[in-house]
Amino acid sequence: MTTVSAIPENLYRYSDVCTKGAEQLQTWVRNVLAPALMAYQNGGGVCAAIDGNVAKQVAAAYYTDRDVRTVGQAFLQVGGALVRGRNQPIQANEKAVGATFEKLRTEALHQAQINAGAALAKRLMNAKPVEVSGIVRELAKHGNDPYFSAGFYNNLDERHIETAMALGGIPALLSAYSSGVLDKKVYDSVNTRLARPVPTVRFAVNLEDHYLTAAQKMQFLDSVAANPVAARNFASSLSQGQLRDLFEGPMSKDPLWRGKLVGVLSSGIPTWPGGAQPPSDSTDLSYELWFAGHLPYPSVDPDGSKYSREQDAVLSWVELNRDIILREAKRRNIDPKAIVAAIAWEGIVNNWQPFPSPIPPNVPPPFGRHAIGPGKVHIDTSVVKQIEERGYLPRRGLFEREAILATPKGSIEYIAAIMGAMADVTDREGKHGSIRNRPDILSDLFQGRDLKDWEKRLSEKPPGEPFRPGNDMGKWTARNGSFLDDALRLWDGQQPTQPPPIRMPGTSPRPPLW
Repeated sequence: MTTVSAIPENLYRYSDVCTKGAEQLQTWVRNVLAPALMAYQNGGGVCAAIDGNVAKQVAAAYYTDRDVRTVGQAFLQVGGALVRGRNQPIQANEKAVGATFEKLRTEALHQAQINAGAALAKRLMNAKPVEVSGIVRELAKHGNDPYFSAGFYNNLDERHIETAMALGGIPALLSAYSSGVLDKKVYDSVNTRLARPVPTVRFAVNLEDHYLTAAQKMQFLDSVAANPVAARNFASSLSQGQLRDLFEGPMSKDPLWRGKLVGVLSSGIPTWPGGAQPPSDSTDLSYELWFAGHLPYPSVDPDGSKYSREQDAVLSWVELNRDIILREAKRRNIDPKAIVAAIAWEGIVNNWQPFPSPIPPNVPPPFGRHAIGPGKVHIDTSVVKQIEERGYLPRRGLFEREAILATPKGSIEYIAAIMGAMADVTDREGKHGSIRNRPDILSDLFQGRDLKDWEKRLSEKPPGEPFRPGNDMGKWTARNGSFLDDALRLWDGQQPTQPPPIRMPGTSPRPPLW
């Protein structure tokens, strides 16, 4: 089960009461029990090591109870965008809660260093112009302390983040990238400043501002590429829009820029083919994969001679996101080529859309069939609501769902969940065999049906009648088997199995409670 739920306020109350009790017990052990044991032992007894064992157990209880509060904080951070009343449960992705919990616990272990960095950041924010350079030089003394550096950058506003970088704080920022506790706002601020043009004129109103030069931006990319941990965190922080801005923005006019970006991605994502340079010709892809045309040729077609320019761009994008695709395909027990087919068809064939639909996701049908992200999952359609209602993914509001679908990871998760649900429905019906290894049928269903529609169609389908793709996406998938095989050539070769049904129609698996 990958969805979990909790009521943070209940966890806080438990932690407060139990942690306080553990503290009181520790005090009693230290001030009452330990002296009594010592006196007993000095009188000739044999009660050695009881004091140490009791103290160890009490300490373990204390830290466990304290971690309960941290779990509650993790749920609040992961589900912070949700509208909820006090003492109402939050449902969230288990991995997201776990990652946030580890981040909060790491912060707690290094809180003194983080606080010291935050104090220096406060000095910079309030400094006079003549003091700024000296404060950044002081930051450099802590450049090898990732937690001090993270505390420093986490507590700066956007203007001062660039000031620190421009005056010599790039090594410390690189150290902060390696800490794992850097805030998203810092990643977003850095990504924005890397993509925007370098100011050539400074007006009197901003003489105190400092801007990154083109050389400093190049230096930052080189430094990140040389540190795989920082590169991985940098790569995972990039949204679709930020990737597009970095590859297509003003800095892309520099002939070295895209090559350096590819170097960072190569370092941060081990499956990416290293050493290649991005091609110079353009592609005719749909808006959600535009930037893929700037990626280097894929490892399965390194000279671009086997496939069209658009196909190679999609193959490069798939290689960039291969790990997510494989993970979600295994999670839903479906052929990963089906996920690739949906994304490829939307990007290559259904490429008439020059930009995302401007219609808000809360506009009712037919105008509200607003899609976004790789694969163009529709934000407010019946199948998306059904997979959330049946527990495949957490229930979400329109705007939260839109933000998730705008990312490669979010779109891939929804595509896989829809296809996995279709395969589950087919297995439950039981009269027509499995479709888990049929990318053509899975992609056909992804484009053309919802779960209830498919259940009705299966009930009417004569036993033994073979499955055949009926829409454009399914037929395209059936015709492009070689392309899809190459898209995931590095896959480990395991084929999806046919497990017994695990979901009943119309019911939602209940997430475990923390």
